[in-house]
Amino acid sequence: MIWRPLTVLLAALTLLGCTAAAPSGPSSPPQTSHRAPVAEGGMCGGFAGFQCAEGLSCQMTAGQCHTVADAAGVCRKPPQICTMIYAPVCGCDGKTYASACNAAAAGVSVATQGECKT
Repeated sequence: MIWRPLTVLLAALTLLGCTAAAPSGPSSPPQTSHRAPVAEGGMCGGFAGFQCAEGLSCQMTAGQCHTVADAAGVCRKPPQICTMIYAPVCGCDGKTYASACNAAAAGVSVATQGECKT
């Protein structure tokens, strides 16, 4: 009957885990997320607020930042080089960028085509 000792052990471990007191008060460290950063190509943002790994930015589909609440995006590496072609876009941060590439290089998604209306 190996199951009985194993069941008792699991029950005891579960009970200990559920009754252990968490530190509280002003001296306790701030709670941090236990979620791993999202890798390139993975979903980010959204209601869950998934964060991209270092060196990546969360890029949403153009226009979603102002039209879709809790919009999700995809973790992408910012471009290293952009062309000099001027095709202005308004970033989700309310700033005008020379192109969608320049906005992405700054880690900003595109809100609308054209300059921002202030």
